[in-house]
Amino acid sequence: MKKLVLMFVLGAICLSACWDSTDLQDIQYITALGIDYDEDEKDYVIYGQSVDFVQLSVNQEGMNQEKSGAWVGKARGETILMALENFSSRSNQVLHWGHVNVIVYNMNALKHEPLIDINEGLYRFQQIRTTPWVFGTQENLEDILLLTNMFGDIVHTELFNPNSVYKERAFIEPLTLHQLMRNFPEKGRTVVLPRIGVNKKELKNNNGQKKDSLSSDGAILLKGGSEISAFTDLQLAGLRWLTYQTDISPLQIEEEGKTVAALNVIRPKSVVDIEVINEEVFFDLYIDINASLLDFPPDETLGASKTINELLELIKEAIEKQIRDTYRLSLEEGKDVYSLENHFYRSDIRSYQRLEQSFQLNESSLRNITVSAVIEHTGEYEFYRDRVPKEEQKR
Repeated sequence: MKKLVLMFVLGAICLSACWDSTDLQDIQYITALGIDYDEDEKDYVIYGQSVDFVQLSVNQEGMNQEKSGAWVGKARGETILMALENFSSRSNQVLHWGHVNVIVYNMNALKHEPLIDINEGLYRFQQIRTTPWVFGTQENLEDILLLTNMFGDIVHTELFNPNSVYKERAFIEPLTLHQLMRNFPEKGRTVVLPRIGVNKKELKNNNGQKKDSLSSDGAILLKGGSEISAFTDLQLAGLRWLTYQTDISPLQIEEEGKTVAALNVIRPKSVVDIEVINEEVFFDLYIDINASLLDFPPDETLGASKTINELLELIKEAIEKQIRDTYRLSLEEGKDVYSLENHFYRSDIRSYQRLEQSFQLNESSLRNITVSAVIEHTGEYEFYRDRVPKEEQKR
């Protein structure tokens, strides 16, 4: 019997165990990364955000708006990899990079080196996945990474959940690191990098205290090794009508400077046709939209006097104008906001190879824009216009 017990004891010693495991509370999880470049020092500057998940759970239960449970560390290096290694060496705990969900690039870094070269260092640093959301900014990265929502929660913001905002108000499509690296080297493709900023003192609580909040406003256009350019949502208003992922986007119709109606445009579809005439390339756009009427001024000289067909014509004119205005603004900055060159490359590779050296977009390259529109939901509009007497509409 003793021999049997001794045999089991000796066998148990040889079994594997969790001797080298690390307790969760002894690990710092990096949840967001900021990348900047210091022109004076000629160094990359890395900002890492870490969240105290214990404090986060307390905030959710107790609604503590004062403590976000987050900190931001900083490290420098001549390359991205050196900066990441220096960041790790300065920590007094084990760092885990597998939970990085956000990467924010400062304009200084984007201007210094092509994006594909910056991201090569991230790809070589194997702990960081290819799934984080990516943004560009002109703001201080520490400010961006330390901003919370109105309840003091740092992870339930637009940085970590851009899709939730995009589904309600589609302007600039959210982008992941994988999508960024897939699109950037593609021939003729312009990458639209969402831009994040800070709204100063926009939120106010019942004690009269004001705090900053995150805001998405426009995008940074990147193409190959060319100069980068930043645009606002208003300047890029035409882009959403050619974006496949657009679900719902607001549209305000104006006539002679007065608002006629407000609508939601639902799931626009677009087709790009290309024609080469005498070595010149022309693009024709076909946009098909469904709309839902939200509101109109109760004035017979404005929305209340318009028929459905008249509203449809105004919608078509507004969308065509936005598309052309955005195209014209991007041309002034030397950008191809709609990636028309990529459409040409994909649809007619032989003609593209023949004209690649001389290919250049101009205002006449975007030849025709045809918009087809249907108002699916009018709410009380038809009832109001057809059944309420005009003298009552004026009230």
